[in-house]
Amino acid sequence: MTEATDAMLQNWHTLAKDGRPLDINEAMMHLTLEIVGKTLFSIDLTREADTVGEAFSVVNEEIARLTSIPFANIGLKIPFLPGTRRINKNTAILTQVVHGIIQERRQSGLETEDLLGMLMAARDEDSGEGMSDQQLHDEVMTIMLAGHETTAVALAWTFYLLSEHPAVRAELEAEVDGVLNSRLPTIDDIPNLPYTTMVLEESMRLYPPAYTIARWGNEEDEVGGYYVPKNSVITTSPYITHRHPEFWDDPERFDPQRFTPERKAERPRYAYLPFGGGPRICIGNSFAMTEATLLLASIVQRYRLALVPGTRVALEPLITLRPKGHLMMTLTSR
Repeated sequence: MTEATDAMLQNWHTLAKDGRPLDINEAMMHLTLEIVGKTLFSIDLTREADTVGEAFSVVNEEIARLTSIPFANIGLKIPFLPGTRRINKNTAILTQVVHGIIQERRQSGLETEDLLGMLMAARDEDSGEGMSDQQLHDEVMTIMLAGHETTAVALAWTFYLLSEHPAVRAELEAEVDGVLNSRLPTIDDIPNLPYTTMVLEESMRLYPPAYTIARWGNEEDEVGGYYVPKNSVITTSPYITHRHPEFWDDPERFDPQRFTPERKAERPRYAYLPFGGGPRICIGNSFAMTEATLLLASIVQRYRLALVPGTRVALEPLITLRPKGHLMMTLTSR
């Protein structure tokens, strides 16, 4: 994680020197995709970064558009509709990338102890059978996309918030400088970077990448006085819950101090759920928080990012909660 970040930061030197801005959301997408490839699949996905990013963006946008209109499921099954054609075309591109990851591993014959190796070696407890090709494909696709998109979006929103709140940024820089003393962070540093973690937690409170979470109701139920029929799709919204005044004082304000151990203990368990909760809590939450903390600390100690004046920042609620358009920022070497 930190090696990939260090390489990216070295490439930023010229941008900072020339005063050229960069799209921080796009930069984080490239970085987190590279990290997912190397840490979970032992493969370099930097060549595919633009291809994957563009294809996933199209799928993201089209599915978000379709699910906002009636009879979306029917629309997805009509192949000649323009939106469905775009989804199918770009899904095929993503499938090709995933197929390449799996085929490269099979042809190499390596038994690498990464996530891909674990998935390929997994056996059903009862039948002893391994995953089908389709199951393996679906697991790799989900982890590749969800494992980089959400962390990238969380970091992009964090840099935006830091740019708008210089006092928080100064406190974060002071912690990072004091702990790291100009070296790359390691996983052992994370317990000594509590404010860094609090900044990320507060950023994900205001801008949770997974801003809605849907569940299938297996049985009929009653929730808050409302009857819920069997087989209902039940959608909760972390975005709304995270701004609910019953749980959060001055909920629109960016305040990492909300996440001190004492204040966290005072809140109801599910007042904060950026990774969901219960038996189906995000399987990658520890990976994501470790990655985001290491990346944020690495970047903050080397560069200060500032939103380009006049940039209009808006939400784009697709599958994840992205910034709309380009989130352009300038770099200042520290």
